[in-house]
Amino acid sequence: MKIKKGIMLHNQSGEDYDCITINSGVMHYTDQDRDKVIYEDLSFFPSYEEDAFTPKRNWRELSDQEIKTLKSTDKRTDSNTIYIGDIPENLKTSLQKLNLENCKNRNEVFRKFMENPEATLEINQATEEFLKSKSDGKPFRFHYLGTNLPNLEVVACDTTVLPSDHTEQDKKYMGIHNDGTKYVSPYALYKSGNRLTINLGKETRSFLFVNLTMTQALNMLKQKMDTQKHQVDIISISKYFFEYFPDYPVIKIDQKPYQYYIAPTDNCFHDGSTLGMKALDIIIVYFGAFRF
Repeated sequence: MKIKKGIMLHNQSGEDYDCITINSGVMHYTDQDRDKVIYEDLSFFPSYEEDAFTPKRNWRELSDQEIKTLKSTDKRTDSNTIYIGDIPENLKTSLQKLNLENCKNRNEVFRKFMENPEATLEINQATEEFLKSKSDGKPFRFHYLGTNLPNLEVVACDTTVLPSDHTEQDKKYMGIHNDGTKYVSPYALYKSGNRLTINLGKETRSFLFVNLTMTQALNMLKQKMDTQKHQVDIISISKYFFEYFPDYPVIKIDQKPYQYYIAPTDNCFHDGSTLGMKALDIIIVYFGAFRF
């Protein structure tokens, strides 16, 4: 399938689209070859939720027409555009003082911040200044500082259903999905704002997304099924969409260390990926209504 005009992409680092690739859709995780995660003392095959779909691996460069379709316009908002860019140099310099690249697990990451209060204060002040410059006076909030293992096809999982002493092997990955903590109509998800995620690790990670809004996805489904009878909502919409439109392409953005992405993750299908990485993936996430 060809991509439609929908969620747009704005590259703050310039007009270079070499960091962006596209594929030919998704497949149910049971049809995909699963790579083994081998890290430190861990060696296991990741588990998935029953309705998880993962991206096909036939990635290729964007065509000129696809770039034109994705490229943002002056009508970009916090709900219809994904941004990729570099964090300010002063924030990058402050973060580098923590030497997070040496961390092997989540606890070590948190310990770096706690053991370096002066650097942490400097980071907080620089981050506040950076986020204010992107929020246009609207409120924003810290969401989490987190880690993911390397070599994961997708990284999102619901740990709230797991015991506090769960292991990495206990996690079940969601596959390409949309966020949403409030039970609202998919038509209202454009009001949910967006999130800003910074790569604090030492390797390039990936952000995956489908360039359709939830309204577009729901309207496409209405052409294939009775969405009211099947109760298509923010919980089930990804399952139904990928069952009926498995050939709709996924876009992959390479997110280098100290780069950020901003994405309306309630309003589009997406996930992160550490496939091919060897080191710990470290990210920090903020919620708001960020835009340029």
